[in-house]
Amino acid sequence: MSGPEFPPSRPPALRLPGGWLTALIPLIWLAGLGAWVLVRWSHLPPMIPVRWNLLMGVPDFWVRRTPSAVLSVIGRMGTICLAFIALAWLRLQQPPQTSHGSMAAERIFRRQTSLLIIASAWFVAFWPAFSLLPLPPELFRAWTVLFAATLLTGVVALVRSGLRMYRAQHGEPDGLPAATEPDEGRWYGPFYVNRRNRSLLVPRRAGGYMFNFANPWAWVLLAAVLGAVYTLFRLRHP
Repeated sequence: MSGPEFPPSRPPALRLPGGWLTALIPLIWLAGLGAWVLVRWSHLPPMIPVRWNLLMGVPDFWVRRTPSAVLSVIGRMGTICLAFIALAWLRLQQPPQTSHGSMAAERIFRRQTSLLIIASAWFVAFWPAFSLLPLPPELFRAWTVLFAATLLTGVVALVRSGLRMYRAQHGEPDGLPAATEPDEGRWYGPFYVNRRNRSLLVPRRAGGYMFNFANPWAWVLLAAVLGAVYTLFRLRHP
């Protein structure tokens, strides 16, 4: 007769949403686009667009069709996609940082974070198609709106999931702020750091929540936002 089964001390690691194939589709797409360009090289126009007016949805800067220019367009987006995939995988492999009671909420938050990162990689991978394929401007406008809507929806979902995780960590009733406790954090310019409470979101005394930069993932989110802004700037000013 076998003895009682005890739950493992550490839950199984989370997997990438949709599996590795779904995560690698952006890289597979870029490789296929590169192969198509090689086959159809003589049919490409002598000038290819590399910058667009995001408001009007029309290209406003072109470069000569050269192997280095095409490789730069595909390689730059491929590097960003590869970084996104690695970031999503590392986010899921991170050991739990909460107690057992709030572990489920933390796993949901990490999975949603990885899903948003993978979705962003899909959109980024499609960008070179507007330079190398004869696509109408209306499709670029639709891509821009859909990308912005996806990011906004994902950020809202992450904020809500992060708040649920925080409440689960501190045993709060859903929708109510934490009981008043002494604030042991410090401000370093615009950055709030509370090393005694390493939650990503912490309550403000005046109400609402703010990021706690004692949690490394607050820096990751800041770097992702700055990287997205820099990438859009480079796409507009290559």
